[in-house]
Amino acid sequence: MWILRVVMLLALFCSQLASAEEATAPLPSVPTDATSTLERKVEALEQKVKQFGERAEASSSGVKSDEIVLKSSSGDLTLQLNGILQADGRLFLNDEAHALTDTLTTRTIRPIFSGTYANLLRWQFSPDFAAGVATIQDAWVDLQLSDRVTIRVGKMTVPFGLERSQGTAALRFVERAFPTQLAPNRDVGVLVFGESPDKRLGWAVGGFDGAIDNGLTDTDNNDSKELLGRVYVRPFGKQQNDWLSSLLLGAAVTWGEQNGTDASPATPSWKSPGQNTFYTFRNGEKGKDASGAPIPLPNPVANGARVRWTAHVWWAGGPIALLGEYIGVNEPISRPGVNGATPTRGEWNASAWQGALSYVVGGKPSFSGTKIDTPFHVGAPGWGAFEVAARASGISAEAPTSVVYTDPSKSARQAISVTGGVRWHLSEHYRLFLDYEHTVFGGGSATGDRATEQAVLGRIQLAY
Repeated sequence: MWILRVVMLLALFCSQLASAEEATAPLPSVPTDATSTLERKVEALEQKVKQFGERAEASSSGVKSDEIVLKSSSGDLTLQLNGILQADGRLFLNDEAHALTDTLTTRTIRPIFSGTYANLLRWQFSPDFAAGVATIQDAWVDLQLSDRVTIRVGKMTVPFGLERSQGTAALRFVERAFPTQLAPNRDVGVLVFGESPDKRLGWAVGGFDGAIDNGLTDTDNNDSKELLGRVYVRPFGKQQNDWLSSLLLGAAVTWGEQNGTDASPATPSWKSPGQNTFYTFRNGEKGKDASGAPIPLPNPVANGARVRWTAHVWWAGGPIALLGEYIGVNEPISRPGVNGATPTRGEWNASAWQGALSYVVGGKPSFSGTKIDTPFHVGAPGWGAFEVAARASGISAEAPTSVVYTDPSKSARQAISVTGGVRWHLSEHYRLFLDYEHTVFGGGSATGDRATEQAVLGRIQLAY
């Protein structure tokens, strides 16, 4: 019996050994064709992943995380979307007669479309829909001939007034100062501009249709055009010390024949900081013919070579910023006579000035807008930046025959405004404004001087 048991144990051991050898036997080899097919599929997949990564890199290179930009896979074509929304409130103090209207209004509703092509062409198109009126603010194309010279064609901001040259989103006050009333706004033309390699010298020359003061022009009403020249210097260039490098001194001039008509006089008007008109030329008045019957009187019109000139300064050191500006205008004005009377012709002269000072806490001022150290976030450190600003500004008109051109009971011959305000820059995109404007006038009323305007101006601004 014991022999039988030994035989059974040996048989069981051999069977277990055979099973172990079967388990460790090599798998059957895969055919060579199948292996090649699998490798090709893996390589194709890796190539697609690589191309996707290159496209993602091309679409995001040079673009901030909060910008909306589309780029072609080559990076040559770009399309960028920006915009500005400004909602204002105006409250007039000491206005018992209710001559001025407290209001809430949309000051700017402006989508901005821009783009580039192969570092050669750059373009911008920006309509505006504020106050329910659609206008085209900018529609231009740049040809970048080199790093130093650019040609711009289309409708653009005329680079004459310093504060006018600042972007709308970069302003330190709710409303621009009086010198902007004498500077052209947008005009259609050709501009050539550039800077020296060391950025110490900048220049611009151009030809335009000839917008009226503070005017926005789409077409011209006469054959004459207006020439512009501007130059500015940064005396200290690229110094490490920004107290010196930021200093900018500039001057500009425009010259061009202006020939208005009775239907389109090409004469300007002025508005107060509260956006109330306080100076206009006579328009639509009635007279009497030889028989005493009422007849329309001819309007004063621009009639001759208009010359504008300006000098300005910008400086920002540490938390402080300073802007100063002066603009003068000389323009021939004529008014046809009535009933055979001799036409009246004279020189209309006007000038305006401003000085503005601001101080920033939690950031740094710059010409393109206040830079913020730490944006405001709910439940996180950082309050953005706070800015206090003060400004004095004035405007006046002088002409020997001013009564012929303007009605002294309606048009003030001068105005001086003092402004104080605070800003809360929550981020680069969100800002809150609060200004107090105190404006006194010389003339402009049947009883003497126009009533002093005391305005509280507020603004909520979104710019992206």
